[in-house]
Amino acid sequence: MTAIQVDQLSVSYGDTKVINELSLTIHDGEFFTLLGPSGCGKTTLLRTIAGFITPVAGRLSFDDADVTRVPTHRRDIGMVFQDYALFPDKTVNTNVAYGLKARHLERSAIPNRVEEALEQVGMTGYGDRLPGELSGGQRQRVALARALAIRPRVLLMDEPLSNLDTKLRLSIREAIGDLQRELGITTVFVTHDQEEALALSDRIALFRSGNIDQLGTPNEIYRRPASSYAADFIGAANVLPVTIADDAATNDETVTVSLGSASLRGIRRTALRAGSAYAVARPEHLRLLPGDGHSDPSHEETGSSVIPGEVIRHQYLGYKHQYSVRLTDGTVIASAEPASGSSHSAGDLVSVVFPTAETLVMAS
Repeated sequence: MTAIQVDQLSVSYGDTKVINELSLTIHDGEFFTLLGPSGCGKTTLLRTIAGFITPVAGRLSFDDADVTRVPTHRRDIGMVFQDYALFPDKTVNTNVAYGLKARHLERSAIPNRVEEALEQVGMTGYGDRLPGELSGGQRQRVALARALAIRPRVLLMDEPLSNLDTKLRLSIREAIGDLQRELGITTVFVTHDQEEALALSDRIALFRSGNIDQLGTPNEIYRRPASSYAADFIGAANVLPVTIADDAATNDETVTVSLGSASLRGIRRTALRAGSAYAVARPEHLRLLPGDGHSDPSHEETGSSVIPGEVIRHQYLGYKHQYSVRLTDGTVIASAEPASGSSHSAGDLVSVVFPTAETLVMAS
């Protein structure tokens, strides 16, 4: 297997710098995801690792070997594209064998390698079909088989699930994850879909304007986002503008902020100073209690902040209740609770419970 080292890499398109002095390490056998919106630089980095783009500065290594200017066909990579990139007039067997022939593998060994690759992706028995006779999910499995047949050091995947419908996307996603764990191949996966990233990755690099905004495990990025951008991009989040008083901008782990006229206590995630900041809370971490909490002492919650509000929307989604709640200062927040619990209706007065340990405060 292979580790990938990116050292002070810069990539430009004309006068536009797309990646600026980026450094990171992708570990041997790791499923590593480059995540972010369109135009953030994630696909550019993938194509640079593949050798399709030559950087203007920096170094790219596979293990200890410098491959910065090594051509694509000599990097020993497998590539899976968004649009499958299969030859429409050639059979599945011929498509999968293409890379093996290009590498001048002994002719007698090719059929066994093709059969093995098709078996790995669950496509045994489809070898004589043309791509046009296959479903989108089957075509993507063939594209994956073609990449795996050459037994590459590194597997690169450029948004391979984006052209599939929801059910197929989930099925192929599970197949990719199972296969990668079985083979232990170093994999770099590009997506803009945060659910794919959370489900598949050992680590995620969240991109923003050619730089990494946060790098970590799915749990780290979801539970402890390092910025309001990360919180908002990874999963649903309430990103609330708050104010920090002069005497609250300390180095303590917890900090009290003002949300309108209400006080909110949370965990410090960045350096803070008096003035504007953000408080971040996931919908599933909030609880709604009946009544506005002003007169009922049972609403007092240890280790939590309680803010009155009014339910303005309730959606029943089968497995959960989804709420929109307007707080006393007019801020609208989202809350999600299991469907097994009691529900609230639009117009109900409620108390929104913000657990201190799950409310993150960060610089604006």
